[in-house]
Parts: sequence; C-alpha cells; structure tokens
Amino acid sequence: MDSLEPRRSGRRERARLTDDSMSYEQRVQRFGKLLANLDGEIDWDTCATVYCEGDSEGFLGPERREAILDAGLLLVSDIGEVLQTKPKGRSLYIGAAVAELAPMMYEAIVLERDVRWVALRSAEMFELDRAVKTIDGSLPRPRITPWKGKEFAPCDHIWMTSVLTDPVAFPALHNELYERQGTAEAVKGGHPKAERETAKILVQEALEAAAHETLLTTTDEELQVFGPAVAAAGGTLSAAQTGRLNGLVGDVVRLCHISFPR
Repeated sequence: MDSLEPRRSGRRERARLTDDSMSYEQRVQRFGKLLANLDGEIDWDTCATVYCEGDSEGFLGPERREAILDAGLLLVSDIGEVLQTKPKGRSLYIGAAVAELAPMMYEAIVLERDVRWVALRSAEMFELDRAVKTIDGSLPRPRITPWKGKEFAPCDHIWMTSVLTDPVAFPALHNELYERQGTAEAVKGGHPKAERETAKILVQEALEAAAHETLLTTTDEELQVFGPAVAAAGGTLSAAQTGRLNGLVGDVVRLCHISFPR
C-alpha cells in the first residue's frame, strides 16, 4: 500500500500528474498553486502536536510556515540544479513531513519525477495524507507500512533529514549526534545501543534504494551515520561545502554525492 489509504484507479490521476502537454512554466504555476492550496487545506494545529509537548496551538502559525516555505524553496533551487538533468528519475523521501512538502512536490510536478514518501504513523502523517488527497490524489502521499530499500531501487535522489535526531524516536542518538550528552539540553531516556543499530539498519535500507550515482540530501548530524555506511558498502561520499538551514528545526542540510562501483 503506497499511502495511508489504498488508491483506486490511478490511471487518470497519473495522467494528470505527467501531462506532457504542460510546459515548464505551466508546471511551475501548478506547483505554486498547489503550495498555496496546501497551506489553506492543512490543519496546522494537528500537525503541530508532533513537534510540541503540551499545548501546540499556533506553533505552526503563519510566520513559522513562511519560514519553512522559504527554506524549502531554497532547497528546491539547489536540488533543481542537480536533478533537472535527470528527468523521469526517482526520489525516496524518508521521514519527510511539513518541512519537505515544497521539495517533494517540486520534484513531482515541475521535474516530473517519481517521488516515493515513507514515514512513521503519526497525526501529522494522517493530516498531510488527507490534505494532499483532497487537493490532488495523483501527488505523492505518505506510506506508513514497512518498506525495504530494494523495492524503490534505483533512486538517484535520497532525502533523509532530521530523522536520526528525532528526540522521540532516537532520544539517545539525538544527544549523541548533537553532542548534548551530560548537558542541560540532553533529552532524557533512550537506549543508545539499540538506537544506533536501528539507525544503522535504516541508513542501510536507504542505500539499498540508491542508484550507482545518487544525490543524498541529509543533515550534518546524519552524515556521521551515512559516511561510515557508504564506506562499508564500498562507495564514496562527498558533501557540499555549504548547506541550508532547515526551516523548522534549524539543522544544516547539505547536498551530497554518493557513488557506488558498478
């Protein structure tokens, strides 16, 4: 199942998404209209419950949403420069949420790429799935069922940002990657050994989906896990010298190049 609800006949929907009669300018206009429609459709207070302890009302208000969108569009510009030479390719977004809506939809609509979206079950995912389905069921929607990297291969773009630093899913690893162990900012709880093993498996599955030459979009913290995993798989990884700030949690996001021997 590719999303929270099974789709019915997708033939007409796919035709809408990949209509070759649409010019580049028309696709850009459609992308901009979609973002505006999503902003009006999404119940932002429901999504905010994932990011807050206690009262979350207003956390994802207009000002923060604008910052998230601005950061997302900067990343759209970066990845667009790389992926525009790879039309009809496939991207895998792991753990994507509100901060990744702009890049995902840009790839799907403007670049006409096959975008796959996997995430954990949450109130945010149910709400994002509902909103996207309401506006256009042909667009990428979150899949919350178990997955294996090989079923998506080959992907020439892997996106995984601020997943391994999630303080709820990976509290101990969050402290380790942010170097907060023993500080006042450290998150309580967690199981370091088990979390490191879970993170290792998740990254390995991501690399199983990767093509021989792959764009990896990830954070400085998660590069600490990806780097050794790529080397262990016989590949090489190079990261851009500059990055962009994530509009929601403030992590530095970098574009990296992964190469595996053929």
